[in-house]
Amino acid sequence: MRSISLKNIFSQERAISRLLQAYRAGRIHHAMIFAGPDGVGRFTTAKAWAKLLLCHNPAGTAGTADSCGICKSCLAVDGGSHPDFNHIYKELNKISRDPALRGRSAVKLPIEVMREFFIEKVASKPLLSSRSVWIISESEKLSVEAQNALLKVFEEPPGFCHIILLCTRLDQLLPTTLSRCQIVRFGPVERQKIIAAVVAAGRTESEAAFWAGFTGGSLGAALQCSDVSTEKVSAYHIKQEIIKQLSRYSLSEAIDFAAELSEKCKSLTEYFAGLERDTGKSDINRRSQAFIINLICSAVSDAMKFAIAPDEIIHNDQKDCIERLAGRLDAETAARLVEKCYESARWIEDSVNEKLLFEQLLISIAKPDMMPVL
Repeated sequence: MRSISLKNIFSQERAISRLLQAYRAGRIHHAMIFAGPDGVGRFTTAKAWAKLLLCHNPAGTAGTADSCGICKSCLAVDGGSHPDFNHIYKELNKISRDPALRGRSAVKLPIEVMREFFIEKVASKPLLSSRSVWIISESEKLSVEAQNALLKVFEEPPGFCHIILLCTRLDQLLPTTLSRCQIVRFGPVERQKIIAAVVAAGRTESEAAFWAGFTGGSLGAALQCSDVSTEKVSAYHIKQEIIKQLSRYSLSEAIDFAAELSEKCKSLTEYFAGLERDTGKSDINRRSQAFIINLICSAVSDAMKFAIAPDEIIHNDQKDCIERLAGRLDAETAARLVEKCYESARWIEDSVNEKLLFEQLLISIAKPDMMPVL
């Protein structure tokens, strides 16, 4: 049983400070949005914050506050059995009372899930603590209909209820949703702390430095990627193979290279599907596709800046490959290709054919003069 607390969360001092200021002042907003990238501690902080709000004997001094960690409520949160701590996520459709909803792929967070697991229950009085806390993951995937249904709760919330929306893209939330919530922003984790954590998990300094740069300050993503290492699949080896081949392939090899990327994508998806049985296969596959597209994008981006800042590239462990790629692409072309990568990443959400996605991107890189002007 893993105990969490606000004092153990690092690199999010600003967000924690804002929460504690509200707690000490007794002005805790009934609805909050924890905004920031995946893997920077938003859910962990939300759970630790919920633990404090539900705690029977909060601990701390004049300048700090935290859950006591030993009361019945704290033990229940840590044990995953607190009746007043509720986590809403799109995969709840699999345990819905509605057979039709159970049979759907959980791509969005639909109105049916929100009604059954949140709206119908949010007014129920707490059973163990004086408050109830609801955490809604991936709130950027709430449908417009679902967000509109939430407005009544936001406008007339039960006095004992606290709602936390975890969001990676505020632009996907309606203005009416944003206006009724207090936004707490989470930033990237410090690079050296990510490197230290990945090294502590058994990886080399060179690999750890790559994951720290590649994940853009996401400790969770860095640890998850570095943990993909078995006899059958290794995310780091996949990365090394892709970057090496990317620096060498020709236009005539683009189709075969795309097929190889699809096979690597399949291996990653099978690995994660075995670990995350509650996550939809389509979600996991999109994540694997995004991983490979982002790898390609990071290499092209490194090639673009190699001439002026060779020591600041993400793929410093394969500098020779990046130098070779930079020799094929001038800065302007590389910039256009980075935009092409971003466009491909957007297509992933629209379920564009995977092999076609890889083929078009690789053809553009091998023969940039064939690429349409963006």
